[in-house]
Amino acid sequence: MMEGKPLLKFGVALLLALAAFAIIRGVASAAEPVLTDQRIEGADGLTVGDRFRYVIKVEADSGTTVTLAPGGLPPELSLSEAPAARTLAKGQGRIEVTLTLEVAAFFPGPINLEPLRLSYRGSDGATGVIETRPGVIVVESVLPSSGELTPRDLKPQAEIGAPPPMALYAAAAVLVVVLILVLGLLVWRQRALRRRLVAVPEPVVEALGPEDRARAILDKAGDAFEATGDYVAYYSDIAVTVRNYLTERFGFPAFALTTRELQEEMVRRGVDRWQARLASGLLSQCDAVVYAHYRPAHERADADLTAAYEIVEMSRPEETHVEGLRQEAGVS
Repeated sequence: MMEGKPLLKFGVALLLALAAFAIIRGVASAAEPVLTDQRIEGADGLTVGDRFRYVIKVEADSGTTVTLAPGGLPPELSLSEAPAARTLAKGQGRIEVTLTLEVAAFFPGPINLEPLRLSYRGSDGATGVIETRPGVIVVESVLPSSGELTPRDLKPQAEIGAPPPMALYAAAAVLVVVLILVLGLLVWRQRALRRRLVAVPEPVVEALGPEDRARAILDKAGDAFEATGDYVAYYSDIAVTVRNYLTERFGFPAFALTTRELQEEMVRRGVDRWQARLASGLLSQCDAVVYAHYRPAHERADADLTAAYEIVEMSRPEETHVEGLRQEAGVS
């Protein structure tokens, strides 16, 4: 009977140790955030620049924060707005964090999305990274199937009918009078030039249009970015230049509107929907870099500068070129 008591004590001690280990292990595992759900919303029928949402749900201990990790977004996607997080209490010291990312894709075709990387920080200061599952989206191109844009022909010149005989005689008489006046003015001018020297005026420099002024500012921004690599200054210059250009070209206060309001106002004023969508997507990218500390790859930064040039050139009036052709042809 005495020999059985040490074995009994040893068994009780072993059970207590196993129970303590299970409790400690359960607490440790409960402290790790767990990805419970992820889905892509609004991705049906996407075209280049359209926005859609990544909705991610994570269960974690109370006091845990979850954000998008630096460089955690796949390179094919761009943030349209700053990430939004919502927390819901689940009881027993656990919460559910819902992280919503509004993004856009600017590359056509099927895109295999790499897992997103999320960073978390617990109430005890512990940090870590969670990865989502990979996904697939399809982005339709807005270009023709050939991939080339066909330039539009110039409008045909108006045909002028034959004038009546009396009008022809009157026009001939007026032409003769004008010719006599011009010849007299030339003779008087020739004599005046012989009597005195005439200062040659400096050539008048034609004022630059809003497109040329915008391109000059974008050129300086691109050169400065190549020299310094300052993302905030670079994207701030692009956003200010595009907004000021749209204000000057279309006559509405683009600098005072949100990106969504600006896109709606451009469409309301008859601007091409693709140009309005491109401007909205570029300005959203600028906001993400300046305010949400997003840092795109250097190649994407070059592509954003090219998009700014395209927005400016798409608005350049064609009438300037047509008017020059009419003056060369002698048609008013």
